[in-house]
Amino acid sequence: MRKVLRNCQIIDGIVKDIMTNAYIIVENEKIIDMGTGEPSINDRDEVVDCEGGYVLPGLIDAHVHLVWDGSEDPQNVIQHLDQEMISLHAYSHAQETLQLGITTVRDVASPRRSVLNLRNAINDKVLVGPTILSSGPAICMTGGHVHYLGREADGPDEIRKAVREVMKSGADLVKLMATGGIYTLGEEPGSVQLSIDELQAAVEEAHKKNKKVAAHAEGLQGILNCLEVGVDTIEHGIYANEEALQKMVEKGTYLVPTMIVMKRLAVDDRIPEWALEKARQVVGPHQQMLENAIRLGVKIATGTDCGSPATPPAYYFDELLIMEGAGMSAIDVIHASTRVAAECLGLTDRGVLAVGNKADLLIVENNPLTNLKILKEDKKVMKNGEFVGSAKLQVNKEIIKS
Repeated sequence: MRKVLRNCQIIDGIVKDIMTNAYIIVENEKIIDMGTGEPSINDRDEVVDCEGGYVLPGLIDAHVHLVWDGSEDPQNVIQHLDQEMISLHAYSHAQETLQLGITTVRDVASPRRSVLNLRNAINDKVLVGPTILSSGPAICMTGGHVHYLGREADGPDEIRKAVREVMKSGADLVKLMATGGIYTLGEEPGSVQLSIDELQAAVEEAHKKNKKVAAHAEGLQGILNCLEVGVDTIEHGIYANEEALQKMVEKGTYLVPTMIVMKRLAVDDRIPEWALEKARQVVGPHQQMLENAIRLGVKIATGTDCGSPATPPAYYFDELLIMEGAGMSAIDVIHASTRVAAECLGLTDRGVLAVGNKADLLIVENNPLTNLKILKEDKKVMKNGEFVGSAKLQVNKEIIKS
């Protein structure tokens, strides 16, 4: 059955203008027609009158950790659980994310096959959830940043093998821990962890298989090392200076700034004192880095680090407000959260509303370009052509029969 959305104001994720008095026709998970005026409707169509509401692409979060719940110490919640229970926790968080209107996420570190298995179940339509791109375990040095979500390896040869292993397991991308960070005891965000030779080995192996490489890189030298070897995305980028940001522009490297997690860590006194102190030190430089990145024209994709301490999924919308406050226009923030994020992830079938693309979209009552907070309010969410809540969240009947 076709779904016909009429009387829409469309923010398509491509242009800055709004298409008024418009319609979208959806069939078999995809947009099959769009235009202005009244659509052609037949008796079998399901017609949705948007009543002048605003329709935009489903939102994308390019940096999440689905196995974590955003509590003050999320690793403690799962550290004694087996893989199957961790996957169930991840599914709960994925459902919460989808209900918010975030229809695609990139999960950038999870233990063993916990999120990879969840991704497969959603892709196979056994479960309903957001589209997940998963790195599986991140590649880190022995004892490196959040090693409990990672695959530890030392030296270029071990790194090559580790990258090959995660790709063999079905990872959509490779995640590298190039520097230290906040949420691991005994390290500093500015410290280099993986060497440039190790980074080079990882990038070579990933790119052989046409996999993108995302690098946790907070300190300046680690960021410069990542840029030299050709990583595809810099995650966090806290201490990137003008030289590093200009190199991102020249190379076309994406920045996923994850501003909200650092701001949350810096004000939540429930987290360990050693992490709180580190977070407080990075908030200022992080904010300045983002403002400079916007000014220089770095390609920025929205990512939050949601799931991390003190940052459950609903803080996605605070990330958007921070980006706007740092100098992005409202439409540029929406583009960063849709089209640009999809390009960053290598997805060509979503991120914009266009004929042939997946029918992942939101319907909101008011114009988010006048106030981005509107995106957090009540909305209708469509995923793969079905409104969230109308599809049964159950095991596929054929699976039950077998």
